[in-house]
Formats: sequence, C-alpha cells, structure tokens
Amino acid sequence: MLIAIDGPAGSGKSAIAKKLSEILKVKYVETGALYRAIAYYILKNNIKEFGNFEFLRDIKLEQKFINQQARTFLNGEDITEKIRNEEIGNFASIISKYKEVREFLLDIQRELAKDGAILEGRDIGTVVLPNADFKFFITASVEERARRRYEQLKDKNKSYEEILEQLKQRDKMDLERSIAPLRISREAFIIDTTDMSEDEVIEEILRIINENLKVGTVISKEGKKLSVFSNNRTFMAIPRGKVIKKYERIYVGDIVIGKIENNMFVIEDIRERKNVLLRPPVANISKAILLFTIVEPEFVQIHLDKLLCAYEYYNVNSLIVFNKIDITPKEELEKIVKIYSECYDVVLISVKENYNLDLLKEKVRGDLVVLSGPSGVGKSSLIKALTGLDIRIGEVSQKIKRGTQTTTEVKLYPIDNETLIIDTPGFSKLDLKLIMKKEDVRNCFREFKNYKCAFRDCLHIKEEGCAIREAVNEGKINILRYESYLKIIKEFDLA
Repeated sequence: MLIAIDGPAGSGKSAIAKKLSEILKVKYVETGALYRAIAYYILKNNIKEFGNFEFLRDIKLEQKFINQQARTFLNGEDITEKIRNEEIGNFASIISKYKEVREFLLDIQRELAKDGAILEGRDIGTVVLPNADFKFFITASVEERARRRYEQLKDKNKSYEEILEQLKQRDKMDLERSIAPLRISREAFIIDTTDMSEDEVIEEILRIINENLKVGTVISKEGKKLSVFSNNRTFMAIPRGKVIKKYERIYVGDIVIGKIENNMFVIEDIRERKNVLLRPPVANISKAILLFTIVEPEFVQIHLDKLLCAYEYYNVNSLIVFNKIDITPKEELEKIVKIYSECYDVVLISVKENYNLDLLKEKVRGDLVVLSGPSGVGKSSLIKALTGLDIRIGEVSQKIKRGTQTTTEVKLYPIDNETLIIDTPGFSKLDLKLIMKKEDVRNCFREFKNYKCAFRDCLHIKEEGCAIREAVNEGKINILRYESYLKIIKEFDLA
C-alpha cells in the first residue's frame, strides 16, 4: 500500500504519518528529513557556492526503519537529531526549490517506497507518488499551526508572533516556488485539522482507507453516460440515487468521491465546486489557455479581450498563448505581445515545430485547464501534442483562413495524472451579456486595477477626472485595450 500525505509546514502531517505507520504496519518515509539532510550537509561544510550542485555526488542518503522510527543517515552517520532545528528547516525550504535537488531526491524517495510505504511532504501526491493508492492533504489555519509549533518550541525562547511570521513566509515560499510547489492533488482527501484532535484525524483517514474510497474527476458526459478519471485510469461511472437527489446536475470537471465496484466508479458524493462555466459547461477550472495566432487565422484583438474579460469574471487565471510563431512576422508578434505582457503571462509556441511545449506543460501542471480560442488556431492539435491522444484536427481553409471546426462535445483529456485539459468549440462571437452585467466589465480589465477612480460608480467612459481615462491619455494604459473596453461596453448598451 502506498499512502501519500501532503500539507503545509506545521500541519501535523509527520505525527499523523508516524502513527498511521504504527497502526497499519507500513514503513514510514520522512521525505522532509531528506531535504533537511542536504541542508545540513551544505551548512556543516560551509558550502557558499552550491548552485552547480556538484556536491550532490558526494552524498549518500539512507532512511532506516529502526524501532518503529525512521532514522536518517548521511554518508553512514545517523543525523536524525541533528537536523531538527529551525535554521535547517528554513534552509531546507530554500534549497527545495532547486530542480537539481528535487531530481536527486526523487529516485531515492521512490526507491524507499517501492515495497509499500507512507510518505509525507509537500509534493508526494502530485510528483513523487502520483499513482499512490491513497492521497491526503493535511492542513490547518496558519494561526493554529503557529500555536502548535509554539507549544513544541516553548523552551527555545521563541514568541508566538515570531513563529506565525515564519510559517507565513514558509507557506509563501512553498506555494510560489517554480519547481514542484505545494499543491493539493485533485485526487487527495482534504482534511482540515484546525478543530480536530490527532486521534480524530487518524480515525477519519482509517475510515477512508477501510471503505476504500477514491477521488476522481468527471472527464466526459454524454447524456446519462459519465466517465471518471482516477488514479491514472478512466472508468465508466454511475451516481448513487442520493447523489442524483442532492445535486441538480453533474458537470464535466466535477471532483467526485466514490468506490470502484466491478470496474465501475460509483459516485457517492461531489466535492464543492470552485466555479462553473457556462461555455463550455464545466466545473472547477483553475486556468485558461487562450490560444490565438497572429496569422492563419488573423488575430482579432476583441476576441482575446472578451475571453480575458470572461475568465477574469470567473476568477480563472488566464495564460495567453500564441501559436504558429514559426510563420508569424517578428515585428507584428512583438507589438501584440507588448500589449498584454505587463498584466498577463504570455507564451509563444509552435505546435508544428514542437517549440516551447514543455514550458507550456510546466505552466499548467496540476491544473484543470480550459482551452479557448477561435477556430483554426490549433486547439485540437495542441491537445494532441500535450496528451499524445489522436484527436481529429481540422484543415484551415485557404479561402477564408478560418479553421474547420472539429470540436463538437465537451471532454477532458489527461495530460498527466494531475493535469487535465478541455477543448471548447471554436467561436465567432462571445456574448458577455450572457455572463455578466455591464458594471462588471470594468473589474475585468487588470490594467484598471492599478488606478483608483474618484467616482464610485464610474464606467470610465466620459467622466471628467476619471483616473482610468487619465492613465490612458498619459500612455500608462494601452489605448488598444481601452478601445476594446469601450467596444464591450457599447455591446451592452445595444442590447
């Protein structure tokens, strides 16, 4: 049995993993100690320039299960007690952001777990053991975590306020690091321990294991036929009667809890949705790839600006991607990228030339991604490149340079065990009036958020002294983006 336990610093995951290990008689691997061991080696040997990581060749790490306890050995020396201090813990968080360190430890962790184990850390369920039998994310409020840590360190002259600030900084580092950030696996059972005792947490975890519950994602829906993706497998799925009664509708993207019976995923419940989009009808989107081209088909700015507006309204982070850069005039590309790059992440790719696709994969790793854009920009071919699935791709008409639409149904495709992408029908017109009110539009242009208008209900159209109009006149807000805003507002007035 492989059990992955993730969570932020101070959440109690180590104590819980150790106790589960004793109860289930399964080996406990303390992955955090491995990072601490490398931090200890750097500090002990006073290594100032460790960026090339050549010293990793001189390190041999082992973890042995002795007297029901995981002991960490560095080059044959038991350092278990020596790595238990705040300095090493904080430094371990710093070095953990380096790709070389994570890759060095990845094989070690998997080797330690090969015969069954409980592993706890920050990226166990998402990176180290993506196919674990059970995944848990143990969390608690930062205030409660600081209180617990304070109780542990009372004799070390640290105030509660100091510990609270350290945990906040640690959380920030773990969440924002570019390599394997702290992230909740979509297949994890989330347990908030703020108001729970350790025994209550253990009891809940054992209940889930004993009932053999699983978490999955609805990846397709055709009439009453459902498919669920769980543990890197796709199952036909049926909801229990209680689920049908409780929920009016099941959406593609729903995260579901259930059991696998006779090779069928039986849905017992649906996790609370983060959002629900109307077009396409899909739930829990965490990122949008807005795929466009400058040529073939020609770039239409208002189409992109409307999509940005729509996803901003749904609080979905947008990633602007320009395809076919191998046939795009450089000056034209640079001009358009400049319009958006100050407020949005922009990635330039060529699906045909396999250019920057690895970068794109990294930017959406762990997300449920919606892929939007006009017909002909290469949405289906991009999904094929990212997933390896043979999806039908439309030819671009030489006469009108518009793609033949190939996407007729809503379906999620796995990029990996943690990342899913959904294709959407190409569009000729996006009607924002079906999504939001006119007054909402001003809050969906990121450039406007840097300026505070003196007028409470200002629509930034003709009001004298409007901070947004002044920023446009001073060149601080791009005039083309502002013109798109005015066009969108005008569409509402014409309704």
